[in-house]
Amino acid sequence: MSNRNKKVCLNESLVRLIVHAIEKGIGSDILDYLSDHRKKTNNALLQMPGDNINTNLDEMVADGENYEILSFNRFVWEGCILIDRENRITYNITSQANLKLIPRKKGRTIPHYLQSLLFVENNECKSPYHQMTFEDFGIVTFDTEALTDDFLSISDGRIDINEDYRHYVIAYTARNREIEDIQILLLDKDFNTVDEQSLMEYVKPDFSKLTTTDNHTEELMVKNPGVAKNLVSVKAGIKPKLKEEEKQA
Repeated sequence: MSNRNKKVCLNESLVRLIVHAIEKGIGSDILDYLSDHRKKTNNALLQMPGDNINTNLDEMVADGENYEILSFNRFVWEGCILIDRENRITYNITSQANLKLIPRKKGRTIPHYLQSLLFVENNECKSPYHQMTFEDFGIVTFDTEALTDDFLSISDGRIDINEDYRHYVIAYTARNREIEDIQILLLDKDFNTVDEQSLMEYVKPDFSKLTTTDNHTEELMVKNPGVAKNLVSVKAGIKPKLKEEEKQA
């Protein structure tokens, strides 16, 4: 088995940008929204981390040559995949809590997009510590044709199925608008871990929060003390169990 099927091939310059896009998406982007567009209720915050991150990837990472953003639709939900053309790697970003839920959801009528990506791109990757299969969870699996067709629909001709791409998942946990843990994962088609690496070394301590957060809060307290009090308790990546699968299953 080639090393490409056993180990994460880390593109440090790209990963650093991705981590920054996530940090901004769950942190300052949400604070800016609450400061400038605060409403009586803020239910949009449930969707906001993912939307912010995808926007940041498009603005900070995609260059139209080596790195591209591939958008696709699942009913009313829109997802994004980052394509690294030079190294033939695709990436998606999700919370660690959501990643654990994906292979356990029963009753799917179409594959979860990550099932299709892993089946096609990581089919040759084998976890040394095989844990579970979809059948072990009592979940009906999709056949090769269904998963391949779904992959082709997602990729929309922009990823050649014969070009030996690999797919990596970047999974994070956030607390109080900061990344608490973040990893890059190479998974097999059954969501078992083949290899993983921590990306915490790329998380930058935001020393400006010592003053910036206080300034945001002070401004809001002047405008509306009750809302400012709630702002202090808002968590980036609110409810990691965003149940992403419900938004796109």
